[in-house]
Amino acid sequence: MIFKQKFILRGTINVVLVDRDREWCLRFEDLLKTVTDIQIINTAVTNEEAVRASLQLEVDVVVANVMLQPNMCDGLEAIKDILAKKDVPIITVASSTEPEVIVAAITVGAVNFINKADMRDIIIAIREAYHRRSPLHPGASKVLREELIRLKRKEFSCKLTATEKEVLQLIGLGHTQSKLIQLMGISPNTMKTHLRHIRRKFDAKSVREAAEKAIRLGLIDLTSNN
Repeated sequence: MIFKQKFILRGTINVVLVDRDREWCLRFEDLLKTVTDIQIINTAVTNEEAVRASLQLEVDVVVANVMLQPNMCDGLEAIKDILAKKDVPIITVASSTEPEVIVAAITVGAVNFINKADMRDIIIAIREAYHRRSPLHPGASKVLREELIRLKRKEFSCKLTATEKEVLQLIGLGHTQSKLIQLMGISPNTMKTHLRHIRRKFDAKSVREAAEKAIRLGLIDLTSNN
């Protein structure tokens, strides 16, 4: 099947829209009528249609719903298939704000993720993507930052032993090494071993620096012992 491309106006950004929500598509098309530099040349409703339209038509930007079926991130498969064969910026949209949906969209190669509630922001995103400038939408960048912090926290937490976490907690509360030995009831040599391991795991020059990193990552709670 070969798609017929709508008449192209010179100087416009040609967009393939991938979404099965007809009502939302009509509202988005109405919004684009208020601008002169963007036009939808095809609307696809399935993965197969999305791939064919994106590959066969002269498209500048693809705007694709991550969820073409309810509660399914099946739109991601179309994105992967398109990018495997064509270098075209893809902006993902969805009604969901679940972090895993946003992370998955960016991971498969989308240049941006925008919640459908922020429809007007999609226009700016299309222009940025067309010029190969794709700053992430604030909503997506916030989620990705939080996810990065969560993964980093999990990474360090898995590396640390219970004793090392206790050492960091006490160092964070301002106790000296000699006080730690007294509080924890361990020998100076054992304490030196713990401190050496902590510095290595945090790539820190001192255990104080390691404790500061642990605090920033939320690995230790200084309020629990106050």
